[in-house]
Amino acid sequence: MSYQVLARKYRPRTFRETVGQEHVLQALINALDHNRLHHAYLFTGTRGVGKTTIARILAKCLNCETGVSSEPCGQCTACVEIAENRFVDLIEVDAASRTKVEDTRELLENVQYAPTRGRYKVYLIDEVHMLSGHSFNALLKTLEEPPPHVKFLLATTDPQKLPVTILSRCLQFNLKNMNPERIVHHLQEILEKELVPFEGSALWLLGRSADGSMRDAMSLTDQAIAYGSGKITEADVRAMLGTIDQRAIYDMLGALAAQDGKALLGAVEQMAEQAPDYAAALGELLALLHRIAIAQALPEAADNSHGDRDRVLALAQQIAPEDIQLFYQTALLGRRDLPLAPDPRAGLEMVLLRMLAFKPQGLAEIPTKKLPSSSAGAAASPTETMAERLPEAPAPSEGRSADPKSQADTAASPPPSAVEPVVESVARPTDVEPATTPGEPEQAAAPRVDESNAQAPVEQPPTEASAEIQAETPSPDVEELPPHTEAPHGLAHAFEEQPPFDGPYDDEASGGNEPTEVSKNDQPPRERVAPESSAPSAKPKRPVVKVALESTRPENWYQVVAGLDVGGLLQSTASNCELVGRQGTQFHLVLDEVHSALFNESHQQRLTDVLTDYYGQPVRVSIQPGAVSSETPAARALRVKEENRVAALEAMKKDPMVQQLVEHFGATLREDTVQPLE
Repeated sequence: MSYQVLARKYRPRTFRETVGQEHVLQALINALDHNRLHHAYLFTGTRGVGKTTIARILAKCLNCETGVSSEPCGQCTACVEIAENRFVDLIEVDAASRTKVEDTRELLENVQYAPTRGRYKVYLIDEVHMLSGHSFNALLKTLEEPPPHVKFLLATTDPQKLPVTILSRCLQFNLKNMNPERIVHHLQEILEKELVPFEGSALWLLGRSADGSMRDAMSLTDQAIAYGSGKITEADVRAMLGTIDQRAIYDMLGALAAQDGKALLGAVEQMAEQAPDYAAALGELLALLHRIAIAQALPEAADNSHGDRDRVLALAQQIAPEDIQLFYQTALLGRRDLPLAPDPRAGLEMVLLRMLAFKPQGLAEIPTKKLPSSSAGAAASPTETMAERLPEAPAPSEGRSADPKSQADTAASPPPSAVEPVVESVARPTDVEPATTPGEPEQAAAPRVDESNAQAPVEQPPTEASAEIQAETPSPDVEELPPHTEAPHGLAHAFEEQPPFDGPYDDEASGGNEPTEVSKNDQPPRERVAPESSAPSAKPKRPVVKVALESTRPENWYQVVAGLDVGGLLQSTASNCELVGRQGTQFHLVLDEVHSALFNESHQQRLTDVLTDYYGQPVRVSIQPGAVSSETPAARALRVKEENRVAALEAMKKDPMVQQLVEHFGATLREDTVQPLE
């Protein structure tokens, strides 16, 4: 008798002998036992996972002479003929070779006839996705309503190519890939029956090379038996498959863990004797590092696809997690750059040496700056902490450190120290600047003393010379307007940039309501100087002139709204309100009916609370939607914005450069793009 390959010799004959696919077998067994059979089944999955095998077992269960059950006898004529692939009522069709619509029509012409010997006429169509579109259309009606004695069993490796109309007429079962553990266990049982000596590590190589296919694993096992002359060894299987010796990968990783460069290069030298694929070697190293990282994060989820779970867990305990992450990233980038290396082996060695050279350094804890303390020791502790953690800085010059007069002259600035610049740059974001009160001179511009190097904060009042310099030097946020200048071309916010109200209440307002923030050097109210800040990146807010309660009138209601710290719907409500009257602390507002859709009663109470905080005393507010008779703050802002845009456009037209471009080059000014400066 001729030799029969393992894949055919050990093909399952019953559901009990089938390896894996329990989720499919359970559904079929229950359907057979309870006589709940569908007329069409679709089995999908990659090659060699059991699609055709399960379909043949199902056909045997349907036509067994003992009756329909999930356990065919295997002895009757129908079972024997189906096992030998010669049962007349089991029509197997290779759709890859019969794709034409004429073949499908010829096949379906016999569907109406009763089975010859069996209980059911079973059509097993393999690789059904290869049928043409017309063949699918010809199959649709019969597949949806076949005669009671017909069952369709379809198998495919590419269900995405099947029309939805076919999928909707079948019960679909998706078969899974086999994991290496299941494949190795099944191969062990087969080789023990065949009395073939084998090594367990060799079976793991075969299980991983099968890539989820049991048929491929058996075919590779046949090849390994022939290659090893009746036995299966790891060395023979590695030579046959051309895979990287896993021991060399472990040797390299062990040398990296021990920081042994000699052993590391020795492992590469030993692996080079087998002329390996160095890119594949890096891939194996990446896969091992990935498994170790998973074992470190979740030991119970460690992968055993190589049969070396214990060794992976040991390495996970031996190597630090940050080292594993650095090794993985280095190997990943090295594999990308390997084609650029002059020699593949040199590229691999450089990647490994890079892993050996670089070590992850933990981030130093950044101390927060402490508040000034009365004791000198407490003030110096942050500096001592940074001096211990940071590298030494160059020592200050001898002349600077020895001259007490120069230190006294620069008392306002931080004293020179080897670590002072680093401390200042690290701790500056956490510094808290003291708020200036309205009546006090601003000291924010004075240099700040570093608490870590001084006994107590040093404050120097501004001298006359410094005051003159500050008065002459314009602040970057000041917008100075000459008396004869009209409305400014740029406007950051319409409410903040407008001059005080020039109405009948001007004298009373100026006498009874002083600005909250007083400008320096008795500057006019129109030239508001923003307070200077020691932090160059911080942009100071524009000061807002508040209006006193007794000076609040409908004419300066827009100034009150500009000073409220609100946003969203409440800001929109206040901006679209008109102040129609005030009796003491009672405010009567009319909300523009155009914008009254989003108004609710809570806005009235919230605006009352905001105005109470603004004036510093309790007030009451009543809001009634209706028609406004004067300009609301929102309408005024739009008007001022449009005026500024028109002014900016006129300024652009009068600009000499623009006029020359128009005159000499025929340029055109796009008026819709002109916007006032913010």
